[in-house]
Amino acid sequence: MNKQIFSSLVLIGFLALPSVSAANLLDDTVDQESAAFNAAAKSQVKVDKIYQQKTEAIQDLRLTRAEIDQLKIYNKQLKAIISDQNKQMVSFEKQLKDIEVTQRGIMPLMERMLTMLDQFVELDLPFLLDERQSRIAKLRILLLSSEVTISEKFRRVMEAYQIELEFGKTIEAYRAKDPSGKIVDFLRVGRVGLYYVMLNSGGAYAWDSKGSQWIELDDSYKASLAKGIQIARKQSAPSLFNLQLPSLQEIK
Repeated sequence: MNKQIFSSLVLIGFLALPSVSAANLLDDTVDQESAAFNAAAKSQVKVDKIYQQKTEAIQDLRLTRAEIDQLKIYNKQLKAIISDQNKQMVSFEKQLKDIEVTQRGIMPLMERMLTMLDQFVELDLPFLLDERQSRIAKLRILLLSSEVTISEKFRRVMEAYQIELEFGKTIEAYRAKDPSGKIVDFLRVGRVGLYYVMLNSGGAYAWDSKGSQWIELDDSYKASLAKGIQIARKQSAPSLFNLQLPSLQEIK
């Protein structure tokens, strides 16, 4: 009986051996598949990384090409700008030379203009002499200033001529000293006549250009002179008034 049982156990053990080997084979197969999967996953990661690097490299290349294209355009524009600046520099140099030539001509011209203006004031009616002569003296100083441009100097000289020109178109009344030093009322009628009247109903005088002197007028002029002074000071509405030039017969 024991022999029979032992034989059965041996038989059962023998039959169980293939099952154990199959399990081991299955485990080995699973391990190999797992290893292969892991290897494939690692390879895919490498492939993805290489692809990402390639994509980034392509983008960098595109950006670099775009920058190169922009630099080419910029260089082309820069060359055009430099060329234009060179032309402007040549033009500026020519203008500077022309300015130097103009300065050599216009400075003496302005000096002659002031000399002529000074002579004109000296020969003109003797009104506002201090103001007019002072203006010319300041202009002479201005011509020697290095801080003032030629154009500004010329503008100021022409402005002085314009002021003198306006005197011939206007009437003016102002208070100043007469030749004796007394305060009187002056009346200038363009450049036709220059008069003054003593304050407190004093005498009236007119400038005699031929004799270059003041002459006393008849009392008949006082009313017209008073009216002219009021109009000049805008104390009376503009209107016509008689004011004849004095003649030798009317001189006292």
